[in-house]
Amino acid sequence: MGRRHKFNLYLTLVTFCTGFLVATSVETTKLLQRERLNDQQFQQETQLTERILAEKEQNRHLENQLLDLQRQVGKIEEAMAQRKSEGASILSQLEAARMMAGVVPVEGPGLVVTMQDSQNAGSSMDVANYIVHEQDVRLVVNELRAAGAEAISINGQRLVSNSAIRCVGPTIIVNGIKSAAPFVISAIGEPNTLEAALNLRAA
Repeated sequence: MGRRHKFNLYLTLVTFCTGFLVATSVETTKLLQRERLNDQQFQQETQLTERILAEKEQNRHLENQLLDLQRQVGKIEEAMAQRKSEGASILSQLEAARMMAGVVPVEGPGLVVTMQDSQNAGSSMDVANYIVHEQDVRLVVNELRAAGAEAISINGQRLVSNSAIRCVGPTIIVNGIKSAAPFVISAIGEPNTLEAALNLRAA
């Protein structure tokens, strides 16, 4: 075997080894790149999973907050409804009290009773039997109240809880105002019931 032949053999072996090393290096590089890519993808997937879990936890927290707020709103609405109902009841009681106190005007169906002295009072020996007295007015007023009259006035003077009907000579005083016959008694209420009460008393 000559030198040339040995040299070619060595050159072939070196070339083959070099090619093998280069190929191995390329494959190793590709493998490392693939592993690095897989590792990056794994890290991205892990981060995405952690983010999804964090978002779910945040959503759960927000849902709990929403439920709490809805419960608070419900309680506030119930309290407002209760206060509105209480306010309406108080307002109704206030209006009734104002009406009873005579500080607000009242209108509605009712009747008017006029009481006046007899035309024969002047020629009678006993004048007291022919004129209207405070007890006569008071009797009519009491009958109207018993029959359910909501409001009563005498000669325009509204009767309230502390009103007094007093006699001073031929006149009567209501709420400090003196008036003489005829005495016009106005009552608001169910007309037929009020009239029936007076007719029953008269009978």
